[in-house]
Amino acid sequence: MAGSNGKDAAAWNEGLERRTNLHLRDLFENAYRVAYPLLDSGQALSNAGSAHFLRVVLHDSFPDLHPQDIAILSVSIERVFRERSKTASQ
Repeated sequence: MAGSNGKDAAAWNEGLERRTNLHLRDLFENAYRVAYPLLDSGQALSNAGSAHFLRVVLHDSFPDLHPQDIAILSVSIERVFRERSKTASQ
């Protein structure tokens, strides 16, 4: 049995959106702007309770989002903040 390679997979998925939660992609930059002051303060990534506080801030700003969506956004925002901080410091 032959395995699939990346080229076959790309051809198979061509034209199809592979991501889910497109509504979160639309909200991401606004949510990042809301979370940025908290993250930039230096305290947000330093202790375990800060992840909870970030979720509270996001929930207050986007009260119609499901708690799972808030969790997805908060993890994504923290990851992007770390990446952007690395790039800025280089």
